[in-house]
Amino acid sequence: MTLIPLRRLRPAPAPVPPSGPPLVDPQARAVKYLRVSLTDHCNFRCTYCMPEAGVEQVARRELLTLAEVVLVVRAFAAWGVERVRLTGGEPTVRQGLVELVTELSQISVGGDTDRKLQVVMTTNGVRLVELAAPLHAAGLTGLTVSIDSLDPTRFREITRRGELSQVLAGLEAATAAGFLGIKLNTVAVRGFNDDEIGALATWAWARGHVPRFIELMPMSGGRLYVPGELLPASELRRAVADHVGAALVSDAGEGLRGLGPASYWRVADGRFAGQRLGVIAAMTENFCASCNRLRISATGQLHNCLARDDTGDLRSALRPHDPDALASRIRTILGHKRPGHEFQVDGQGGPEKAMVLIGG
Repeated sequence: MTLIPLRRLRPAPAPVPPSGPPLVDPQARAVKYLRVSLTDHCNFRCTYCMPEAGVEQVARRELLTLAEVVLVVRAFAAWGVERVRLTGGEPTVRQGLVELVTELSQISVGGDTDRKLQVVMTTNGVRLVELAAPLHAAGLTGLTVSIDSLDPTRFREITRRGELSQVLAGLEAATAAGFLGIKLNTVAVRGFNDDEIGALATWAWARGHVPRFIELMPMSGGRLYVPGELLPASELRRAVADHVGAALVSDAGEGLRGLGPASYWRVADGRFAGQRLGVIAAMTENFCASCNRLRISATGQLHNCLARDDTGDLRSALRPHDPDALASRIRTILGHKRPGHEFQVDGQGGPEKAMVLIGG
């Protein structure tokens, strides 16, 4: 597989420790979680993420260098961000990924040298056979792998070029490398994979993974979204409950919703008692009130919300690196974070950008 020839990680300039209070938005929501896209390239063309022809690739010079990623993440961690998720595109096609994880995993949170940043990643899994072990050794603490069907033909249909066998091999390699509780993300599409929801859950549990089901969202101005294909969270949970013959009960307290957007549920009794699954229900069970996340695109655009096109540029504060300008820009952008998204089940209200350009 051809890797995207991007610049490797070079030693970052000696950082000036950022100062200032923790990041809190106008709705008093503290920012604890940062998602960073490393590239807009991907070796899949998933139907809900980008057009079949792909998207226009940005020039190499427009992408943040890995050293710039480190500088930005270090600033966010100083202000209390506890977890960074590496995304794309497909993050494993970015050269220097292992070295980047090594750097990020050594960053302290809130100035506490005994408390290190959690570094996790979302991937399609294709390159985990070769990368799982070195990434685990570098300090990657968690993996989320996208898998929308266990049927090879369906899998190829929704990814347009992916091979299920490669992803399954990647999952095996990740487990062997020491990754525990790997999250498996499935975008649920009525009429496509709705008959696999229960089977996907039990398949994941049998292998020590955590299944998560995601409601379809109207990205790309709704052009990749068909309203009738939306499978609501309530139906997703019912499908799993019916398949295992037992009720699902909500995790209590902080277990209900971790640092991310998923709500978590457990099987109440029976053969699969205690097994856990997540549901990400942006459309029918809005979780905006607890949003603690910001996103940075591969080109250095800071997004307050996946569902909105409005952004702010961080790259210009990194070329050259100006810590004060970077801090000011981040806080100014955060000051415009709105109470919630405007997704609508008819396909309106989403961003014009494809998900791959924002960061999945």
